[in-house]
Amino acid sequence: MRRAARGLLIALVWAVLAAFAAPARAGDPQLRWYTVSTPHFRFHFHGGLEPVAQRVAAISEAIHRRLVPMLGYQPTEITQVLITDTSEDANGFALALPYSAIRLFVSAPSDMSVLGDYDDWLVELVTHEYTHTLHLENIHGLPAILNAVLGKTYVPNQSQPRWLLEGLATFVESDQTSGGRLRSSQFEMFLRADVLEHNVATLDQLSHLPVRWLGGNLWYLYGSYFFEYVADLYGPAVFAEVASDYGQNIIPWGINRSLYRATGRTYPELYSSWVKQLEQRFHAQAAAVRKRGLREGAPLTTHGGIAHYPRFEPACDGSRKPAVVYYRDDGHGEPGYYRLEFDARSRPVGEPELVAFAVGGVASFDRKCGLVFESIAPSRRRYFLSDLFRQAPGTRSTRSARPGRRRLTRGLRAREPAVSPDGRRVAFVTNHAGTTTLRIAELEPDGLGSAMRTLVPSARYEQAYTPRFSPDGSRVTYSVWTAGGYRDIRVVDVATGAFFHVTHDRAIDQHPTFSPDGRYLLFASDRSGIPNIYAYELATKELFMVTNVVTGVYMPELAPDGRTLVYAGYTTRGFDLFALPFDPAKFLEAPPSRSARPSLREDLEGAPFAVAPYDPLPTLRPRAYSLSYGTGTFGNALTIATDGFDIVGYHAFSAAVTVQDEAVEPQFELDYVYSRLPFDMRLRLARSVAPRDDYRFGDQTPVVTEHATSFSSGLVFGIPGEFESQSAAVNYTVAYFDQRLPIAGLLDPFARLPQEPHRGLLGLVHLGYSYSNTSGTLFGVGGERGFALSLGTDFAGHEIGSESTLAAFTGRAVAYVPMPYSLHHVLALGLSGGAAAGTYPRRGLFFTGGFADTPAFDVFVDGTQQGAFLLRGYEPAQFVGNTFSLLNVEYRAPLLYVDRGVSTLPAYLRTVWMTLFFDAGGAFNRVDPDDPLASFHAGIGGELWFDVTLGYFTQANLRLGVAHGLDSLAPGLQTYWVASAGF
Repeated sequence: MRRAARGLLIALVWAVLAAFAAPARAGDPQLRWYTVSTPHFRFHFHGGLEPVAQRVAAISEAIHRRLVPMLGYQPTEITQVLITDTSEDANGFALALPYSAIRLFVSAPSDMSVLGDYDDWLVELVTHEYTHTLHLENIHGLPAILNAVLGKTYVPNQSQPRWLLEGLATFVESDQTSGGRLRSSQFEMFLRADVLEHNVATLDQLSHLPVRWLGGNLWYLYGSYFFEYVADLYGPAVFAEVASDYGQNIIPWGINRSLYRATGRTYPELYSSWVKQLEQRFHAQAAAVRKRGLREGAPLTTHGGIAHYPRFEPACDGSRKPAVVYYRDDGHGEPGYYRLEFDARSRPVGEPELVAFAVGGVASFDRKCGLVFESIAPSRRRYFLSDLFRQAPGTRSTRSARPGRRRLTRGLRAREPAVSPDGRRVAFVTNHAGTTTLRIAELEPDGLGSAMRTLVPSARYEQAYTPRFSPDGSRVTYSVWTAGGYRDIRVVDVATGAFFHVTHDRAIDQHPTFSPDGRYLLFASDRSGIPNIYAYELATKELFMVTNVVTGVYMPELAPDGRTLVYAGYTTRGFDLFALPFDPAKFLEAPPSRSARPSLREDLEGAPFAVAPYDPLPTLRPRAYSLSYGTGTFGNALTIATDGFDIVGYHAFSAAVTVQDEAVEPQFELDYVYSRLPFDMRLRLARSVAPRDDYRFGDQTPVVTEHATSFSSGLVFGIPGEFESQSAAVNYTVAYFDQRLPIAGLLDPFARLPQEPHRGLLGLVHLGYSYSNTSGTLFGVGGERGFALSLGTDFAGHEIGSESTLAAFTGRAVAYVPMPYSLHHVLALGLSGGAAAGTYPRRGLFFTGGFADTPAFDVFVDGTQQGAFLLRGYEPAQFVGNTFSLLNVEYRAPLLYVDRGVSTLPAYLRTVWMTLFFDAGGAFNRVDPDDPLASFHAGIGGELWFDVTLGYFTQANLRLGVAHGLDSLAPGLQTYWVASAGF
């Protein structure tokens, strides 16, 4: 017992030291958290956001009064709202389990965000997310009875396709505010292009996550316009009726039944008639555009996806052809800034080449032709925020190699840089607490000068976008969002900060740039309802229409000679670059601006609410319990489980108790994670009972009951990087093993010496490390490039309170090599191994072999899937030992992008892949010195991978394979159908 006490003391001291290793703050030691309470909400926010939280509180109560009658449901619980400013994303999400919760990011939409057409961002955001809450919480009938007994465990409305969930919320955000995506010309452009180019998404694509362009944005786009159509036919009250009916379903996925009861029609019937209406509407709109005369350029790129913010490269090297650098993310290659050359007739020369890997958008050139650009990168406090970088001329950086790349800012939240013509200064915008501000600084080789200043102060919640210098560097033009939903063009004097408005109307005016001669100010505007390029003549103050297209264009960029206009145009594939001769003689008369919108329906300001320090306990307590019954180790087993977490994320826990009808005592598990430090601290207490028959008494091997009690504590450190991620973990476990031995009558003085079961104390230290710079693409499967490494070691000894000794090591390395001759053809390599030694009898029980014979579709029932590191062509766990090594080589290639299901049924096939593999390795206790290769085995084969979704949400990789072992121990040709994780 002395060693047991020593081991337990070590574990407890470890936990206490971890708790006091840093100040107690959730995830970030510098954040303090507070709470504002209102009748229907609790708002939790970190320091610096009280004005935002007070406004969100007033907004939310007003929105509650609007939405409850519309959606026909009065919530029965307080909605918890978490407000943060630790991301550049303008977003939010709602949860229904285990309690109603909403997460709000206060950053406003970026320049080209589909959310960018709003009159009040916080009103629109809260309206959208609270619609989700009221929709999901609409629970009646048997589900309500089930939740009353077990706690909140089942939310029927959550098991509907995401186009239905997001479409309703997006419709309401526009119906109940004066902005919203249904008023967005960009949103309408997406739908118009699909209709006119015969690429309308089908209901099966909308009901899942398709590979095709717009991906998940299709849910919001098609869902909202479709629900607008349904509301026009049956009135907005139909949504409450459908939600109430579906909220009574104990069996999910019958979405058409609920709609049919409310309207007499199904979703496929209504969808078909809606598409016909769209065709009439958009063909008439296109005919009106063509009647005026098209003004559109020739394509420079055809890859689709994202092609944004073209910038002409300066003539630093006279031998180079004209070129633009633009931001590209098309789902096939690495995202970043690409360079495209073209000839005198504006025809592309060769393929675009990557200059700098980035997650960003806007770039500019300094006086030495270095590329100054924005990208998302971790700050010193490990948040992923926008910062400025420089890529030296003549160099290129990828995710895996970064020559010539230098970071200019860290944690400044700076983006959209514009370098002055003399290269000495840079204008940019910074983001803080939902407000972006236009700033200017000296541009130095290693960063920004200390004399950074605000060029134009922003009122709270104002937004500044995409600054550009005039040709003489004396002025800066930029796009600005101001209160009331105005998105206009300004020009500011660099020396004085004085500015004037070029536009001030309800159109979305953006992406201003000066012509090289300073005569015109070009910008994109949707004043006609379709985004086009306009030219404002500064001397005469006249406005002209430069392009006239059917879909939409953005981001004008004039060549240095002023003769060629390059812009980002839209097709059903996404954005591409186009080139158009710039000829003022062909300008059209500018149409009048879009008409005014309805004003907000009521005053959303109010008296401030009381602020209190954050208390995690109200949201931490268990809210529900789950029951599972099945076969256990001692007959049938009943498991009761619960878990919980507080809304900010200080604490999380899970607990489970299992009772078996043939066991004398229950077993339990209790896990706890503490996250108020810069790392996670994990604690675990468990008690288990299990039968064991690997002992011998005389000539008999009776079954004995093993009792194991363990306590562990550990720390997990995450180390994010711009191009890679790392993590380290350290853990100490103390476990006590004991058995009740049924030895009466078994002892025989003439029998063999007994092999007694293992008993006593095990004290174990585990160290782990992982690194990865791997990346994939939308159209790929798994990793497509990069390297990953994971290492782990375990040590047990008398020095740390253990009665047994153990030294074990495991490691795994994975590499992905893209093939140069075809997109998404990848050579995937995996190398893993391990070894163990010591007196602990269960040390290092490694095994290798093929797939187990388990039903593939269990992955959709309980999440069961098999591992990826196997020795295919052999029986499962055919080779066992205290040492193992394994090499996996796979050649992967796409066969079909199917992207189809059947109407609204909850089944979908996204892609089919082909894999050829070679596996080699084995598990053994020692290598035969006379035949060292005898412990190693090899297998070859091929697989078809089916990327499948069931139940609208659960995605899995199903494999149909054939494998053959290459030695005499192989069982012969194998075929299998399994669900497996990839590597």
